[in-house]
Amino acid sequence: MIPTTRSRLTTRGALVGGFALLALLLAACGVATPEPTPTIVPSATAAPSSTPSGPTATPTPDLQVLLKDGGIAIIQAAYARLLDEYIDPLEPSRLLDGAWVVMAQEAATFGASVPASPIFSDDRAAAFAAFRDAYVPLANSVADPTKLRFGAIRGMTETLQDCHTFFLNPVASDTLVDARSGAGVVGIGIELAGIPPLITEVIVGSPAAVAGIAVGDRVTAVNGADTSSLGPASAFDLINGDEGTSVTLELTRSSDGTRFDVTAERARVRIPNIDTRIIDGSIGYVRIRNFVDSGVSAPLKDALLAFDAQGITSWIIDVRGNPGGRLDSEAISLFVREGAVVRDRGRGGLLEEVQADGKVLPVIRPAVLLANNRTGSVAEVFAAALQEYAVAYVIGANTNGCVGFTDIRDFGDGSSMAVTTHVNLGPVSGAELNGIGVAPDLRISRTESDIANALDPQLDAAVAHLSP
Repeated sequence: MIPTTRSRLTTRGALVGGFALLALLLAACGVATPEPTPTIVPSATAAPSSTPSGPTATPTPDLQVLLKDGGIAIIQAAYARLLDEYIDPLEPSRLLDGAWVVMAQEAATFGASVPASPIFSDDRAAAFAAFRDAYVPLANSVADPTKLRFGAIRGMTETLQDCHTFFLNPVASDTLVDARSGAGVVGIGIELAGIPPLITEVIVGSPAAVAGIAVGDRVTAVNGADTSSLGPASAFDLINGDEGTSVTLELTRSSDGTRFDVTAERARVRIPNIDTRIIDGSIGYVRIRNFVDSGVSAPLKDALLAFDAQGITSWIIDVRGNPGGRLDSEAISLFVREGAVVRDRGRGGLLEEVQADGKVLPVIRPAVLLANNRTGSVAEVFAAALQEYAVAYVIGANTNGCVGFTDIRDFGDGSSMAVTTHVNLGPVSGAELNGIGVAPDLRISRTESDIANALDPQLDAAVAHLSP
C-alpha cells in the first residue's frame, strides 16, 4: 500500500511521474528535440519535512464491498478526491465525461453493448448519480469489470492533462513503491526513451545484460505485439510482469539493422542510486538516478567530500533522466548557505517555502549540472536551486517542466491515484517551473544516434567548461 504523503511527481509518470527505466524507474516526459523524448510516466516525491512522512493507520477496507457493482465505490472515491484536493477547482461534468469515454472504450473491447453517455451536470451529487445509474448495469453485464473501473478513473485523470495527476494499476503502483524505496523493482533492467522505444541503458548484471541486450537497440515487438508506435510508458506495461516469468523482445540493432529475438527472465533489479567516478584526474562526476525515499543528501555529501579528499577541484552533477522522487531539501542545502531552497504554490494560491538548514558543504567547487528533457520534478527543483543560487552552470536540454507535489493514495484494490496539490516556483526568482522547466545555460543536444554510438556531447561540454 502506498502511504498517504504529499509527494512530488516526474511525469505521467510521469511517472508515472516519469518518469521508462523498466525494472527500475519510470522516467519523466520531455518535449525538447532532438533529445530522445519519452512519453509521460510517473515518478513521485514527497513534500517538505513539515509533512508527516509515514502512513496514517486506517481501517482495512472490505474488498468485496469496494468491488461491488463494478467497483463504483472506488470510482466515487477517485471522483471525490479530484474535486476536493486538486490544486484548481474542477467541474464534475468534465471528470465524468472523461471517465465515461475511456470506460466505454474498455467495455467495447469485451463486446459489451455500451449505452450513450449520460448528460452530466455540474451538480456534484446529481452528476455522479447519473454516472452510477448508467455504469452499474454495464459493469454487472461483463464477467470482469476491472478494466472498466480502471478506465473510468484513468479517464478522469487524463482530462486534466496534468503530469502530476494520474492513475496507477496495481503493477505500476507496486513498481513505484519499490522504486521510491530504493529496493529495486521487478523487470529486466533497461531504460527506454523515444518512439519506437530505444534502449538507452542496460543495467550491469541485469537479465537484459545477461540476455545480450545492448544500448542502442530498438524494441520493435514485445511478446509478438508491435511497438512501432509506442513510447516507453506503453512498452513498460508490456515488458513488466511477475518475477520469474519471461518476456520475449524483438530488437533491431542500430549498428547493422538486424532484427532478432531475445528472451529475458524478469527479476528484481537493484542498482546504486548514486554513481561516481573521476574524469581527467581532476573532475569528480556524480550521477543521481532518483530522489529515493531514504534521501540523497547523505550519500551525495559523502561522494563530494570523498572527491575533496582525492584532490578533486571541480564537480559534474548529472541528473539527466532523473524523474524525481521524494523531496530532499537537505540535498539542496548542501550548496546553499541561507535562503529558501524550495518554494511552492498550493490550492487557493497559498505560498509555502523551505529554508536552507545551515548544513552547507565546507567547500563548494566549480560545478556543472547536466540536465535533459527527462529530468523531472524534484530533480528540476534541485537543478533550479543550483542554477538560481549560481552554484552550478547547467548544460544540456530544457528540463521536463513537470514540477509539483502529488498526493498518492491506494484505493484498497492495489491500484492508486496521484492528485496534484502544489506546484513549484524558483526558490530565488519565484518564477513558475511547472510547465516550463529549467532552461540550460548552455544548450547541447544528445541524440538517439549519439546514445546508440556511445557518444555524450553533453558530458564532453561539461568537461570542456571545467577544464583549464
